[in-house]
Amino acid sequence: MRRPGLIALLALAFLVTPAAAGAGTTERAAVFAGTGLWVDIYDAIIDDPAFIVGEAVAHDIDVIYIETSNYRSPRDVMYPDAVREVIRLARAEGIRVVPWYLPGYRDIPLDRRRFQAAIAVGGAELPVDGLGVDIEADIVPDRALRARRAAEMVQWLRATYPDLPMAGIVPRDALAWWRIFPYAEVRANTDVMMPMCYTSRYLTARETRAMAADCVETIRRETGDPAAPVHVIGGVTDFLSTRQLVAAARGARSAGATGFSLYNLETTTATDWRAIDVFRGTAGRQAAIGDVRRTEARQLVAAHHPVDASERWRRSRAGLPGIA
Repeated sequence: MRRPGLIALLALAFLVTPAAAGAGTTERAAVFAGTGLWVDIYDAIIDDPAFIVGEAVAHDIDVIYIETSNYRSPRDVMYPDAVREVIRLARAEGIRVVPWYLPGYRDIPLDRRRFQAAIAVGGAELPVDGLGVDIEADIVPDRALRARRAAEMVQWLRATYPDLPMAGIVPRDALAWWRIFPYAEVRANTDVMMPMCYTSRYLTARETRAMAADCVETIRRETGDPAAPVHVIGGVTDFLSTRQLVAAARGARSAGATGFSLYNLETTTATDWRAIDVFRGTAGRQAAIGDVRRTEARQLVAAHHPVDASERWRRSRAGLPGIA
């Protein structure tokens, strides 16, 4: 793998200010600890907040990560009503909600405005619990410029929202993807690093476990912080077997990851949830009572929502008209 040159690294170094050099507080990092599930703007289920929260409750999920938009989206927040309803239902069940946005770094004012919209999506009554900064788009061809803009963006976010819990969502091997990647700057201005530990379906369970552990070790090595909080995102669920997802959870846990989640909810099967239980260390107990808890969770969430979640999800997937 070709590493970035010394000049490029030095060009980025000035962006780490003394004020930002200290990593995020333990309290802010705790927002991203534990287990999570992911919903993006292309998922049919984004129109069904009750289904999303029902699954989170049924599987003891700590955090729901929901995309608000990306740099290509026609609106700053694609589905504001759905996101607010997810926050409302999740808050009633003690589940945290973190919106995330994918910037392109080509139109900086647009990216800043959309980050602000994601943070404000719930308004004063339903404040979000944190923010996910998805750092992967490579539409800016100049590698050094792209890395500098990514570093400047997290600096701007931290300066503008000094108390907001923030996570840096990064590729599994960002240096292979971007060639120049501002690991140190992202670590200095966010509270948790969340590597997308996506892998091939052709890896064995042993190889998948090693890959997930390496995700954690890579973040800590490249940031220079051996104690950096790392939340591993496993997946993508529609490409991997349950055995591989379980292996990823074991690898993340063995490496000391502070959190683990599956990308994404729409393609997570009933057996895939075992990976969440394995990371949590409750696989046997969860298997024994999973069906009962799932039924109770659906009933619990239905009390907050007038429409049956499974029916809304079924109709959405089938392309049928929505239910008011």
